[in-house]
Amino acid sequence: MKSYKSILVFFLISTLLLWLIAGCSSTRERKLRGNGFTLMFKSKSAGGYSLADIRLTSVQVSEGEILRQLSSLKYEELALFGKKKAIFTREQAKRIGRLIAKALNKSSGNKIIYYELDTPDGATEGDVFANGKVLNWRFSSIQGREFSSRAFNGWGGSNWRLLPGSGQRYHTTGRLLGQEAKENWVKVALSRNSARELREEKKYRDTAPSRKPRKRRRVRAEPSRKWAPAPTRNNSSDTELEKKLRFLKGLYDKNLVDEEEYNRKRKELLDTYL
Repeated sequence: MKSYKSILVFFLISTLLLWLIAGCSSTRERKLRGNGFTLMFKSKSAGGYSLADIRLTSVQVSEGEILRQLSSLKYEELALFGKKKAIFTREQAKRIGRLIAKALNKSSGNKIIYYELDTPDGATEGDVFANGKVLNWRFSSIQGREFSSRAFNGWGGSNWRLLPGSGQRYHTTGRLLGQEAKENWVKVALSRNSARELREEKKYRDTAPSRKPRKRRRVRAEPSRKWAPAPTRNNSSDTELEKKLRFLKGLYDKNLVDEEEYNRKRKELLDTYL
């Protein structure tokens, strides 16, 4: 009887210690939420057993690279009269692209980035992480429809699968009878120009003039003045302005800045040099 009680006490103490150790070792995941979009870092173990043999790496990517990849992701409805669709609209990609790029650039390489985007038809959920020079995009639901590995389930079915495009492929896992493709998980190779675009983005943000609020002044009527020739402009100042305007236009043409930011920065440059 005494030995039974001793074993029971030992078991309870061991369980309590394990619980305390687990509680101390686990940390709250940082979460960013706003405007119908949630983004957070999660540990590799939270990604499931399928990540056990994958070596996560840190990566530096440009916002333009993420926008291109988001815009290229497509899926197919596995239902009668199912359609092929883009996962994200252009507006959605612009809305979340910068945040995902920043999260990837800040990741230490042992984390995956979970995201959830609210859409009119439901949430689009998934995660992204780097493995070498490849970004892995996994989806658990698209526009409120959860992924199921089962085959076509007939009339009104809501299953779907991703459609790998150019430079994309399914992630595969080994099975007894061969390789199995994960149809909710695609690998997308990073562009060779991503590093150069990232340097251009940083240079642009470092050299762009800061926006300062201006004080409004009352305009007083002045007596008419005789015409006088306009002062000559500084050629060096014009050359510098032209360079910055061409650089800004190049970023806009590559979709690295949106139209609103382009117009605002262009006005700031003109106000600074003219």
